[in-house]
Amino acid sequence: MGRFLVVIAVLALAFYVLRGRNGGGAVGFPRAVISQPTAAKSVPADNRIQVILFTGTEWCPACQQLDRSVIKTPAWQEFVAKEIQFRSFDFSADQSQVPDLYRRMASQYNVRGYPTMLVLDRNHEVLSRQVGSGPPVENWKAWIRGHEKFYHPDAS
Repeated sequence: MGRFLVVIAVLALAFYVLRGRNGGGAVGFPRAVISQPTAAKSVPADNRIQVILFTGTEWCPACQQLDRSVIKTPAWQEFVAKEIQFRSFDFSADQSQVPDLYRRMASQYNVRGYPTMLVLDRNHEVLSRQVGSGPPVENWKAWIRGHEKFYHPDAS
């Protein structure tokens, strides 16, 4: 019985950590591949969704894939320029070269794997978290846009 309770506790903790938010409100990542491009819309700077990426493009294969297939694409660059506030923290393979700010940010946001993309609310609290790479740029854009309701109460 004791082992069973330990297993349940570990599973509950894993669910809590992996679901992406400390109090609900997370937006699920689109599972189906979205291949139809969507145009970026102009959003005033003070209403843009805050997005942070923790990556390691020098040493992390998944980070390199995300960088190539999403971050460096014209569609993502337009999205960043018009719709979101985006900040990337690229961790060097040489830990002595990682700035203290990067370490503090990763610790503050409980980053445990790379790449990790976070969507924050206006108070810099995590709304959602996505770890890994793979989906096309439109899936990332749709996931982030799903958080508009936290920035625009009248958004559907």
